[in-house]
Amino acid sequence: MVTPEDVRLLARTAHSRWSELELVHRSDYVDVRATLRHGELDATRLDDGHRIQESGAPPSPWSVRPLEPYATNYQWSAMLDPYELGEGVSISDVRSEELFGRPVVAFVARAMRGYEPVCSCCPLVFSEVSQRLEYGDDWRAQPGELPDGVDMALDLGTGIVVSNRHRGGRREQWFTNVITRVI
Repeated sequence: MVTPEDVRLLARTAHSRWSELELVHRSDYVDVRATLRHGELDATRLDDGHRIQESGAPPSPWSVRPLEPYATNYQWSAMLDPYELGEGVSISDVRSEELFGRPVVAFVARAMRGYEPVCSCCPLVFSEVSQRLEYGDDWRAQPGELPDGVDMALDLGTGIVVSNRHRGGRREQWFTNVITRVI
């Protein structure tokens, strides 16, 4: 049986579990086919064929180690190295599943005091905590603005986030990653 501590450990060690990845990223705002090597990104947007090549990523105010280059925003870097799930996140409903032909651990994540996302504007766990980091302690949510939590899944082999979907809220954001090759 997989526990919340197992999820935290997997998230903290994702960076060391792969050296090269090929994946198809789909989300509510962009679809991308990408080849990644630590520190390098070669991707193509699927809607218009636009090529994205990046080396390194600028640090965010909250990053604790070098970030993977991104095709979208800091959430991309966080999905490839989700160490932000290691602390300040309540993890519940943990279960082993299969997604896109690969074993995953699925769970519900809710940010708590102490959550430190790679970037507060595009966290893996969008929440009151992330919004207050972004806008200050006086920020208040409007009714129905925030999700109740985030349904997530980490690939058991690589530790990267392969599914992320808000549970309600105004944004209704989601993304998936189909891993096609890993080294």
